[in-house]
Amino acid sequence: DIMQIKQNANRAANLVRQLLAFSRRQTLQPKTIDLTEVLAELSNLIRRLIGENIQMHMQHGRELGMVKADQGQLEQVIINLAVNARDAMKDGGTLTISSRNVHIDSPESLERGLIAPTEDDVIAPGDYVLVEISDTGTGIPPEIVKNIFEPFFSTKEIGSGTGLGLSTCYGIIKQTGGYIFVKT
Repeated sequence: DIMQIKQNANRAANLVRQLLAFSRRQTLQPKTIDLTEVLAELSNLIRRLIGENIQMHMQHGRELGMVKADQGQLEQVIINLAVNARDAMKDGGTLTISSRNVHIDSPESLERGLIAPTEDDVIAPGDYVLVEISDTGTGIPPEIVKNIFEPFFSTKEIGSGTGLGLSTCYGIIKQTGGYIFVKT
């Protein structure tokens, strides 16, 4: 009984952390980090999370710019996205995580097919480090793409998720000063 209480308390604490991340009210501890190192450190954990029937490819860009972010929160974003990818590839597939430097001249210079979570999410011109996470899974039906970052929205069966994964990713990325897009 005590173990069950402890597990439920941990679930509740995690839920509160995710809600705070979505509402962008959590305290972040940003520091300048090397994204290549962070991804390399995460690779073993991600490999265990996705299972043996999914292959993982990491492609790091050369001389990536440094990123100012809370490393733990950035890791949570990458893990959430990897778990979503895993869930979309029930029969196996490939998860690819790549990084590279990009320069954005204007919002119109973004690659076609990228959808922002809201109309207000317009990327400012500048230099960025792009982390791209893609999979060979089932994809997202076009009619629900605009809803996927909403809290508690889920396409998973009841009991299989909270619907907070992508909204948490969105909250963390926004609070960090970054941008997140979905490619259709």
